[in-house]
Amino acid sequence: MTDRQLIKLLKKDPERGLGTVLELYGGAIKTICGNILSGCAREDVEEAAADALAAIWKAADRFQADRGTSFKSYCYGITRKKALSRRKKLLAGGALVPLQEELLFEENDPSAKIEQEEEERILHETVGELEEPERSVFILRYFFFFKVKEIAERLELTDKKVENCLYRGKEKLRTALIRKGIRR
Repeated sequence: MTDRQLIKLLKKDPERGLGTVLELYGGAIKTICGNILSGCAREDVEEAAADALAAIWKAADRFQADRGTSFKSYCYGITRKKALSRRKKLLAGGALVPLQEELLFEENDPSAKIEQEEEERILHETVGELEEPERSVFILRYFFFFKVKEIAERLELTDKKVENCLYRGKEKLRTALIRKGIRR
């Protein structure tokens, strides 16, 4: 099923569309939520995944295929934001230890949000340009929050090779992002 067909199905028949999203991306959505909310109650992980699915349905018509991102990546980005938002709420209640990642924009500032979306698009594009196994290692570590040991097992690499890929990947990414106008 193409991205366009899936988006059309989400609009025309939300129940079937979300069922298809679950079938195609459900495992990854649960993994993203579980990794970001590690140490949280199972109900919190499930609620974040449900929030992500609702947000995917609501945001489907805003997806822009011409921006160089697949609908799958778009869904994973929404999921990641929902899980981080859930983690932030749990932190505010004192139930969690903070992640080292902070949201980089004020949610009420539209220009900052547009800037962040453009930076995310450039970041995804740049990560996509990395060679294997650096690309897969980078995605598993920083988008899905897998541990080094889990990545090594999944990709059949040594822990040291994974660490080296992360180091080299960060250096390449930093250089490419600076070249594309992002400096942080």
